[in-house]
Amino acid sequence: MNLRLGVMRGAFSLGGARIVSNLLGAGAILILARLLTPEDFGIVAIATAVLTVVQSCTDLSLNNALIQKENLERSHVDTAWTMALLRALIIVAFFVLASWPLAILYSNTELVAVFLVSGLTGAMIGLQNPQVWLATKSMRFGPLAIVQFSQKAVAIGFGIAFALMFQSYWAIIIGNLIGAVFASLIGYALVPYLPRFSLKKFREIWAFSGWMFFNQLLETVNWRVDQLIIGLVVPKGQLGIYAVADNLAVIPTRESIQPIRHALFPGLANLSQDVKRLARSHLLAQSSIAMLIAPLGVGLALVAEPAVAIALGDQWTAAVPFVEICAIYYALGTFSMGLQPVAMAMGQTKLLFIRQVIAVFIKVPLIVGGLMTGGLTGAALGRLVSEFIVVMIEFVFLRHLLKIPVLSQLKHHALTLAGLLAMAIVVFGVDTILAGSGIGALPTLGLLVVVGGATYFAAVFLAWRMTGRIEGPVTELMKVASRFAEKRRARRTVAMDPPTPSENHV
Repeated sequence: MNLRLGVMRGAFSLGGARIVSNLLGAGAILILARLLTPEDFGIVAIATAVLTVVQSCTDLSLNNALIQKENLERSHVDTAWTMALLRALIIVAFFVLASWPLAILYSNTELVAVFLVSGLTGAMIGLQNPQVWLATKSMRFGPLAIVQFSQKAVAIGFGIAFALMFQSYWAIIIGNLIGAVFASLIGYALVPYLPRFSLKKFREIWAFSGWMFFNQLLETVNWRVDQLIIGLVVPKGQLGIYAVADNLAVIPTRESIQPIRHALFPGLANLSQDVKRLARSHLLAQSSIAMLIAPLGVGLALVAEPAVAIALGDQWTAAVPFVEICAIYYALGTFSMGLQPVAMAMGQTKLLFIRQVIAVFIKVPLIVGGLMTGGLTGAALGRLVSEFIVVMIEFVFLRHLLKIPVLSQLKHHALTLAGLLAMAIVVFGVDTILAGSGIGALPTLGLLVVVGGATYFAAVFLAWRMTGRIEGPVTELMKVASRFAEKRRARRTVAMDPPTPSENHV
């Protein structure tokens, strides 16, 4: 299958499931924010952060190791599953032993039971069918999309139901466990696989997974370190406000990028022996993704005040500045998200580990320094500054892998940056005018979204025309749109044309 078509199919399959999941997640936040308190969300944030770090401490990227393997045998899959089972047992054992010390560390004995249930959730997530992921190598993304969507949908459904009944943080904790169990079971139903115990191919899998283990560990530490540090210092209510803001800000960007990243890796892995083609494919994919996703994050930052008022209610007004900062933080990551699939496709997983080490040493001091000097807002700003520095470093790493100069990478994002600047100026101006007009939050939000979106796309298109209609993300996205339009017309034509008598008679 053509790489572009394969990646597109994967991105739309996984992305479609993720979009629906994000809509459900946004709806869940809206409902749960009215049923639970900031303190409830603070407890959930601590448990989630600890679980995420523990999962990363034991994550060997086994599924990616199978995808990257060229001559795959049944014993490779069995070995990966056995290693996943051992990992699940380690996660459960850790939480059994560490639940009390962690609860004491965070000064809340209620966390003991929360940590134990969270450990079971992490174990079940790790026991999903490896064949579901392996199917993506042949560009079959449907099973993975169903598994990921079902986990989120079931967790949200039960979470809201329990919240309506009990109005306790346990609604989210138990909902997540049920979602993990359901997703694990449905994966084996979608792609039949009977696990066997085996460690025959341990060395081969570890050769790929070793550095990915350390990379995944540090990547998660980088992602959750702010909440782990903040949770030790500020009251649980303030942590809950920050965590909800972060959960809201992540939806349009990072949550949208994850399925695209999953779809890119199998496609790029097929080009790993042709660096020039890999470089061209990366530049087109990376610039197109940033052009589509970055304005969602920046746009959310620009409309954070009315969005929070409508989605969360008046008790969450304090979350507005954190939504603004976190949304820009995640938007920055869209400009260099291609580094991981490229490095994995080329087998350069050690480079990803080095990237994460550098990021930790940049991020932790800036977050701690910001927290000490500016409180919670200072910590959020320190995290934002660290992300900007890390993105610049990722451009340098891509230059090392693909021989693409940093300036050339930035040029491919020029149209996107121009559009974002124009959108920010216009939306800020319109928002300032509306501030004294007495218009409600809902019409204000609707107007700002329409004006911002129209300004962004108009500015990008105008800049593209003024620069000579150069080949790049605009032309690539136009090709994608044209291809899907042709497919829709073809399907409509087939549906409208009745079969001939000869076709009916066999």
